[in-house]
Amino acid sequence: MVDINTKIQESQRATATSASVTATAAQPGAPMSAGLKAIDRDFIEEATLNKARKLGVSYINVSKTPINPDLLKLLKPETAQKGMIMPFFSVGKRLRVAVADPANPETKKIIANLKADKYLINVNLASTEGLTDAFKLYKTDQYKLKREVETKYAEKEVKEYEQELANLAALGKKLDDVTAQDGVQMINLGALKTGASDIHYEPEEQAVRVRFRIDGVLHKVFEISHGAYKNLVNQIKYLSKMKLNINNVAQDGRYSFVANERKIDVRVSDIPTHFGESFVMRLLDSEKSLLQYEDMGFSGSYLQKMKDIETLSHGMVLCTGPTGSGKTTTLYSILGNLNNEETKIITLEDPVEYNLAGVAQSQINEKRGYGFADGLRAVLRQDPDVVMIGEIRDLDTAQTASQASLTGHVVLSTLHTNSAVETIPRLINMGLPPFMVAPSLHTIIAQRLVRRICDNCKKMSPIPESKMKELTEALERINRVRPNLKLVLPKELPETVGCEKCSHTGYSGRISIAEILRMDFEIRDLILKEASSNDILLAIRKKGFLSLREDGMIKVVQGHTTLEEVYRVTNISI
Repeated sequence: MVDINTKIQESQRATATSASVTATAAQPGAPMSAGLKAIDRDFIEEATLNKARKLGVSYINVSKTPINPDLLKLLKPETAQKGMIMPFFSVGKRLRVAVADPANPETKKIIANLKADKYLINVNLASTEGLTDAFKLYKTDQYKLKREVETKYAEKEVKEYEQELANLAALGKKLDDVTAQDGVQMINLGALKTGASDIHYEPEEQAVRVRFRIDGVLHKVFEISHGAYKNLVNQIKYLSKMKLNINNVAQDGRYSFVANERKIDVRVSDIPTHFGESFVMRLLDSEKSLLQYEDMGFSGSYLQKMKDIETLSHGMVLCTGPTGSGKTTTLYSILGNLNNEETKIITLEDPVEYNLAGVAQSQINEKRGYGFADGLRAVLRQDPDVVMIGEIRDLDTAQTASQASLTGHVVLSTLHTNSAVETIPRLINMGLPPFMVAPSLHTIIAQRLVRRICDNCKKMSPIPESKMKELTEALERINRVRPNLKLVLPKELPETVGCEKCSHTGYSGRISIAEILRMDFEIRDLILKEASSNDILLAIRKKGFLSLREDGMIKVVQGHTTLEEVYRVTNISI
C-alpha cells in the first residue's frame, strides 16, 4: 500500500509547482488560476485544522474522504445543507459527522435527532468549502446506487484504529472469497484489535449480523451472507469440538488460538434460532495479568475492606451482581492476593476462565455428574485453605459452602442478586437457615461495571443545570453517611468527546462501582432475628454503607465516568 503521507507530500509539491507557473502568468483582474485556487484551499483547510485544535475536536478534510453511499441516506440533501453537516464514517451505531460550526442551532438539532435514533456521535470540524464539495455527492449516482466503498483517509494524521474498524466493516463482503478457517481467524483478530470481550453471530432473515461487545456495550460491525456464514458455522463447530450434524439443540464448546505470542481461549455457546444457529464467543486472554483493587475502582473504606479479606482465616466472601458485572474478575484478584507458598487454593469453575499459577483449578462437568456441590465435597478432602466456587446455584452447594466456611476454610463464590443486602434473604430463600447464614458470611461485594472516560480526548465542561441538582443531592446524602469524605461538587466535569484510541465512543476501559457489606455482631444478630432487608439497611447506613449509585456518584465527581453510565448500569431511568 502506498504511504498516504507520501502521496499528500507529492500532491502538495505538484500543486505548489503549478501555482508558481500560473501565478507568474496571471494578470491583475483575471480569474484565479487552478494553482492559486489550490493554494487558497490549502490555507482554508489549515485554518480549519487550527480552529479544530482550539475547540478540542477532531478535524476532517471531508472533500477528500470517500464516503459510503449508505451514509448519504441518513440525512436528506436539504437537511444536510441547511445544517452544514455530513455523516462520513460509521461502525454500527458509532457515527462520525463533519460540521462547519458545532454551535450552529440547526446543526445541534440534527445531531440531537441522530442521538435520538441511538447513534453515538463524534463531531469533526470541516471547512465550509469542504462540505460544499461533499454535498455534490447527493447529485451523483453514489446517492442512488449502493456500492462497496472501503474507507481510507487522505488526512495527515492517519487514524490507525479507524482503519482497522473500516477494514472490519468491509470484511463482511470479503468473507465470501476466503476460506472458513481464514474467516474465523480474521474475525477473532479483529475482535482482539478492538478490545472486544465477545463476538455475537446473529442470523436474521436476509443476512447474519456480527456484533462485538466492547467495554460492555454491543456494536454492530458488519453483516455477512448466509452462504458465507454456513461455512463459518462448520469451522467454529469443528474448532469447538461440537457435533457438526446437530443444529436443533444448544451446544457449548471451547478452542484457543495464538495472537502475538498470547494464547487466547474462546468459549463458544450455540443455540438454534428461527433463521439459523446463533453463536456467542467469549474471548479469554489466559495470560492476562490480575488487576489490583485500585485499578478496578475500589477506593477509601471499600478498598480497605477488600484488603482485609487477605487476612481472613475462615468465612464466606460472596461477590454478587448480574452477568457481566465483573464478579469473576474480582474473585480472581482476591485469589491472586491470597496466593502464596503457605496457602493451598482450589477452585471449582464452569468453565475455567484464566489459568492461575500455583492454584489447582477444577472444571465442572454437570453432564458427567460433577457439579458444584459434589465437587466441593471432593475438594474439601484435598485439605485446602481457600476454595473458590464459580457460583452458588442451589441449596446443596450453599449448605456445603457454609459448612466449609465454619470449619476453617475461606470460601469465595458468586451469587446473582441486585444488591449486597438482598444477598441475605436470597440465601435464606434458597433454604439456608439464618443460624448458618449469620456465622458463615464474612463479606458481601455487590458490583457493576461502568465505562471509564477516555483520558486521551476528554474535555472539561461546566456541569449542566439538568445534572447539577441530582449531583448536589447525591453528595449531600453521601456526606451525611460518610462525613469524613467531605465531598465538594467541582465547577467542571470531564465530558466525552471521542478519538481514535476509544473508537470515538468517549470511553476507554471500565471500572467497578460497588457496595461492600462486612458482617459484625449487630448484623449477625439481625440475621438471627430474621430482620427485614430494610432493617439491615438502616443499621448499616449508620456504619457508613454506600449504595451502588452513591459509589457511582463519587466516581462521577472524581471524573472517572459519567452520570449517564451510572444510571445505565443501576437501571435507573433519567
